[in-house]
Amino acid sequence: MTRLRIVDAAWSERPVKMRLPFQFGSTEVRETAEAHVSVTIDVDGQRETGKSAQLMVPRWFDKRSNLTNAETIDELRGTVGAAVARAPGRDGSALSISRELRTDVSAALADTPELAAGFGPSLVEMAVIDALCRAKEVAFWQASKADLFGLAHGAPEDLTADAIMGALARITPPGRIALRHTVGFDAPLVSDDVGADAPRDGLPVALDEVISRTGIRGFKIKLKGDPDADHARLGAIAKVIDALPDYSVTLDANEQYEPDPFADLLSGLRSDTACARLYRATRFVEQPFPREIALKERVSTDLPLVIDESDSREDAFPEALALGWSGTSIKSCKGVLRALLNRARADAAGAILSGEDLTCQPGLCWQQDTAMMSACGVSDVERNGHHFAGGMQGASDAERQRFLAAHPDIYTEVNGRITLRIDGGEVGIASLNAPGFAGARPDGPP
Repeated sequence: MTRLRIVDAAWSERPVKMRLPFQFGSTEVRETAEAHVSVTIDVDGQRETGKSAQLMVPRWFDKRSNLTNAETIDELRGTVGAAVARAPGRDGSALSISRELRTDVSAALADTPELAAGFGPSLVEMAVIDALCRAKEVAFWQASKADLFGLAHGAPEDLTADAIMGALARITPPGRIALRHTVGFDAPLVSDDVGADAPRDGLPVALDEVISRTGIRGFKIKLKGDPDADHARLGAIAKVIDALPDYSVTLDANEQYEPDPFADLLSGLRSDTACARLYRATRFVEQPFPREIALKERVSTDLPLVIDESDSREDAFPEALALGWSGTSIKSCKGVLRALLNRARADAAGAILSGEDLTCQPGLCWQQDTAMMSACGVSDVERNGHHFAGGMQGASDAERQRFLAAHPDIYTEVNGRITLRIDGGEVGIASLNAPGFAGARPDGPP
């Protein structure tokens, strides 16, 4: 464990327009913003600055029907501002500082749901991690393996320090990671479905174009919460992906199902020969039930279920496991140190730890979240920020070129646009094995 003190913190944002509109839940997203946080720490008299970035996604952290998309983004801005204002002067381990900051921000924003209230503290935590790794001149995976963040020292009640250290000891350097392509509700499935208003930027739009261009064989399919509509949509998707020699599927219901209609959906899929291969290839379903009821009673279904929106606090995963859930998703916007603790929990329980975040933009956000996934042993991850938005929006040409030069295994340039270098459905990430949390600085030489 390394002690540190936060000296200063600041934040800014960059506007992001979607290349393709995306629907999840009841929301269509066409534009939003990416938050950037900078934190300066003191470690044994040495000062170092770290950075972090996350897209502010409307109506996922807070789905209350009385709020507009813009209001939920403003709420996230409030959590970032509250965390940045309360960070300076705190000292201790990275874990103890993060826990204290989360508690204080949540108390100050009492009307904000837990998931949203944790957004700002997560960004501060990530910037602290970056600064600490740079101060010690180690890569994130090395700092995690050595437990510089104090996880074993601050072991929660359900984990022993030995279990945490055992899980951290299994962390390996980043090499490659497979991608799962998110198929939105109304995303075109074949090139003939692509509308005249689609971008003509040399990048794929329809599902069959993505498959042909990238070699991706993993798919995350969004559900609407209507058993008949979802069944029909899955049947249409099966017609496209059944042409592949092999593939895997995960389903994401984004809290839109009650238990009985969800059982009806699974029953219909099981009895439909047209969906038979897709159903067999489905690894798990992500958060079918609203967070208000998901952890109220035991669950039992044919397909494994993992929590996502319900993972709003540090003890949510063990609570879910006790109720029959099979795993949890990890996202840096929910907490990097929580993800490392959840790796230890998943290792101990033989549970699923899934990598889920379609909104990570190429650049610092993508790299930090992916470095976290790799350290947590996640071999494939949902990644669609490059597809629906991407291009390192808000970055200068010089910044884009620095990222491209420092991470040629991750990025390529298509018609002047920086996007992911996907080969055989995978991205090389060995360049993340560099001092700091995920490699090159966005504001200077690597």
